Amino acid sequence: MKYSIGVDLGGTDIKAGLVSSIGDISCRVVLPTDVEVGGPKFVAARIAEAVRQVLVKAPENHRDTSEIWIGLGAPGLIIAETGVVHFSPNFPGWSDIPLVDYVNAELAKLDIPNGVAKHRSQPAHKNYKLILKCMDNDVNVMTLGELRHGAGVGYKSIVALTLGTGVGGGVVIDGHLYHGSQNTAGELGHTIVEPNGRYCGCGNQGCLEAYAGAKNIVERTEAKIGTGQRTILVKASKDGESLTPRQIAEAAQAGDQLAMEIFAETGRYIGIALTSIAHILNPQIAIIGGGIAEAGETLLFEPIRAELSKRAMDIPAQMKIVKAHLGNDAGIVGAAMLAFESQKPAL
Repeated sequence: MKYSIGVDLGGTDIKAGLVSSIGDISCRVVLPTDVEVGGPKFVAARIAEAVRQVLVKAPENHRDTSEIWIGLGAPGLIIAETGVVHFSPNFPGWSDIPLVDYVNAELAKLDIPNGVAKHRSQPAHKNYKLILKCMDNDVNVMTLGELRHGAGVGYKSIVALTLGTGVGGGVVIDGHLYHGSQNTAGELGHTIVEPNGRYCGCGNQGCLEAYAGAKNIVERTEAKIGTGQRTILVKASKDGESLTPRQIAEAAQAGDQLAMEIFAETGRYIGIALTSIAHILNPQIAIIGGGIAEAGETLLFEPIRAELSKRAMDIPAQMKIVKAHLGNDAGIVGAAMLAFESQKPAL
């Protein structure tokens, strides 16, 4: 069995794990990113430390090799070919950062024990060549994880959406991630669903993200509460608590009419976006993950499918819409698959 290390870089945490070629994670670690402490080189050192901790925890027979490849998923606009973070909303001030180079420089400094020392006096010594082979956008990485070992197994044409703070997307064509001519393909959260609609963080109006991102779901709910509609969510609002999508989903599951309307509306907008995507790309399947997707079949997925059925032509309307399978592991698994599938030399 072959193994590689997948790293999922976030603004808050770095998640890393040792992953087999069949997608099993044998050990994992989570470290705070601590981005407020230092700049890109500091974050690169944190990534290297996460890799070190994974290897220390790994079973010896899972790291019996002289060279270990690593894949990395990072938020933002990533230039995959050169290992550069062009821009990332999670890391203010980062612009054209050669993160792969920085991480490889830190990996070269690591000293990993060759197994467990029989005596505490025995020094640790390096016997691994650690190479960060490739980096991609975090949602592309999630999409690859689902393609190889999740809901996308058996399909060659896929779109994926992650519904979290924002709305991310990934596209697979003929079994391979599609990056577009300038690495910006897959920005599905910025599909226009309401001309002259709500403002999005990107500066445009009416983007899907402005209706299906967590912050925007809360804002739409609070706006409805402000009109005087009856809802069990009024108490949380009056108590000065910040509403969360989970609270809104729980209220909807309890039969709260306002909360149910919010999720039906959210599903409708996602369905409108997927109709355009289905007509343009004609994928076999749309995979939806992220925290908002936990609202479930009745609240979210049924309205999505109903809107697609209502709007799409008969053939693209056959696109399946399913929940992602890998959950929080998608980033680690997908990043490891990047490493396995990389055929280019180390950057």
